Amino acid sequence: MRNSIHIEPVDNSELSAKTKAALIELIRSQESDEPFKLPSEDQLAQMMGVSRNALRDVLASLEEMGLVTRQRSKGTLGNPKVARETCRLDTDPGLFSMIRQMGRTPRTDMTSVGMVQKNDPLMGAECQSYLEVSKRFYADDVPVVLTIDHILGELAEGKEELFPRLEKESCFSFLKRSCRVPVAYSMATFDVTHADAQLQELFQVGPEELFLVIDDIVYSKDLKIVCHARSYYRKGYLPVKVLRKGW
Repeated sequence: MRNSIHIEPVDNSELSAKTKAALIELIRSQESDEPFKLPSEDQLAQMMGVSRNALRDVLASLEEMGLVTRQRSKGTLGNPKVARETCRLDTDPGLFSMIRQMGRTPRTDMTSVGMVQKNDPLMGAECQSYLEVSKRFYADDVPVVLTIDHILGELAEGKEELFPRLEKESCFSFLKRSCRVPVAYSMATFDVTHADAQLQELFQVGPEELFLVIDDIVYSKDLKIVCHARSYYRKGYLPVKVLRKGW
């Protein structure tokens, strides 16, 4: 009987994400904007029920995000003002979260999904096909963002029955959960454009409407390009921010 028992392994990345989310909420929830000292690593680890090593990894991540600083003589300081900033492209887990943080109600509709049998030059010459997923995001029923994601075809082929998942999850989540390819990071290029015919139709705007365009080249943990994500942010609706740090 014992050999028939199956136990799902604990997903350490999910544990890390939950620990990070809890610490971010702790920092955001402070009444004042003034920096404050967090409990010691030993105390925090006990309070959160995680190992000290796991906590250190999370704190290192939060330091990269600019939410904490760590110094030997002063311990770990949290920055509530930075933690409460909305629409941070370098840290936020998704557009829904960004829109909610602005006090608006988010929703989305998928405008298209399907395999495309051609090369996306931004994904390299080896890309012979890709799964294209187009979504429109709303804030209080106003369309504010269009995302067009190209997932490397060799990863998506044969998974057509899983495509409906993309209506509710991001391409990054789809890559991890459905394609078993965790994402490491993306390299983003920023530009500004007037509304083309597609944007005019989807947003019901004129050609004079301006959009911030963000092209993300997405890398797996094996440093292979697995996705090209393009986003169009309607000017004046989301105060897009990026934290820049000195080296």
